[in-house]
Amino acid sequence: MELFDIAIRMETEGAAFYRDLVNKATSEGFKNIFKMLAEDEDRHKAIFEAMKANTSIPASTTDASVRAAQIFKKFSKADFLGEENQLALYEDALEIELKSIEFYSEQHDLVTDVKQKRALSNIIEEERRHYDLIDDIIVMVERPENWVEHAEFGVREDY
Repeated sequence: MELFDIAIRMETEGAAFYRDLVNKATSEGFKNIFKMLAEDEDRHKAIFEAMKANTSIPASTTDASVRAAQIFKKFSKADFLGEENQLALYEDALEIELKSIEFYSEQHDLVTDVKQKRALSNIIEEERRHYDLIDDIIVMVERPENWVEHAEFGVREDY
C-alpha cells in the first residue's frame, strides 16, 4: 500500500531532520530533546514497516513530552538565548509534524485492519505531542525572559 511507503519515507526524513538538529543545537538539553524525537520517528518507521509487511506491530509508547518537561526545568535563560538562530529550523520541524498529522489523519479511514488503525491513531497522537513540544520550544526561544520566569511547561498565554 502506498500509505506505508510514504509514511516510511516521512518518518525516515523526520528522524534525519531531528538528528541534524541534534548537531546544530547549542545546549545539551536541546540535543537530548531532539534525540528523543528522532528515536520516536525511528519507532514510527518500524511500525509502518511492520504494517506494510503485515507482521506483528511493535508497541509505540513514548514519554518524550514528560522527559522534555523535566529537561526544560533545568534550562537557564542562556540555553534559550543560544537557540535564537535555530528558530527557522524549529519552524520547519513544526511544519513537518503538521504535515505528518494531516497525512496520517487523512489516511486513517483507509486502513481497514483494526490493529493497524489503532497503531496509526497512536502515531497521530504522538505526532500531535511532537507538534506541541516543538511549538513550546519556539515560544520559549522567542521569549526567554518571560518563559523562564514562568517555567510551567505547556502553559501558554492567550493572545
